[in-house]
Order: sequence, then structure tokens, then C-alpha cells
Amino acid sequence: MGCGIEVPAQRVVAGGLIVYVNKESFFKLLELKENPIVVTGELSSSGFGLKKIKVTIMPFEGALIVYRGEVELPEKCVVIKASEINMGK
Repeated sequence: MGCGIEVPAQRVVAGGLIVYVNKESFFKLLELKENPIVVTGELSSSGFGLKKIKVTIMPFEGALIVYRGEVELPEKCVVIKASEINMGK
């Protein structure tokens, strides 16, 4: 597996309804999309202190679906590799 398209992003700021899921649930939701946009990178948030956590994020029906970790994404994905991700308050 590999991604279909990959683009870099300097910074991603995410907010709104944020749902944290396990790997299995992330892939179940991913399969429901034809060409999903997925953001990957390290999350920096005041809730995590100085520690940065690798995350994989997908917008889905007005919510952000977040898996804490890296996954191998299917070919159909459009991947945005963020150098920095901040979760809005």
C-alpha cells in the first residue's frame, strides 16, 4: 500500500468536533470515503506538554477523526504531510 498523492504543509490547525479512535475504527471509516484526504504529522498541544505525538487525521462528516499513531495508507488517499499540527481550543 502507498498513498495516491502526497503534498507538504507547513502548519495545520485543527478544531471543532475531534474524535479519537483506534486503528481498526480509523480504517473502517477510511473505507467509506472514495478519495479521502488524510493529514499526517506530529501533534503539539498544551495538553501533551512538551511531548509530540504522531497522528493520522481524516475529516469525516464535519468531524476530525484522529488516530494516535502512523498507519500505512491505501493508494486512494490524498495525504497531506504536516510539519506541525495544532489542535485548536
